[in-house]
Amino acid sequence: TYEHEQSITKSINDLVEHMLGNKDYSTFNFLQWYVSEQHEEEALFRGIVDKIKLISDNGNGLYLADQYIKNLALSKK
Repeated sequence: TYEHEQSITKSINDLVEHMLGNKDYSTFNFLQWYVSEQHEEEALFRGIVDKIKLISDNGNGLYLADQYIKNLALSKK
């Protein structure tokens, strides 16, 4: 869920802050990949949540949302 992705983002950000505070720049640099990946994941989930809110429970909208998510899954392969 989107909330879970937000909690992962917070954990990564806490690690980054700790590394910067301890001047551990090597680990900070290592964590940048995770920061970037998590940003992408959170944006993906936010987009899905936004689309679901837009369509509500409209039958046609649900079909289009299902197609959107299917296409996302296929593009990740």
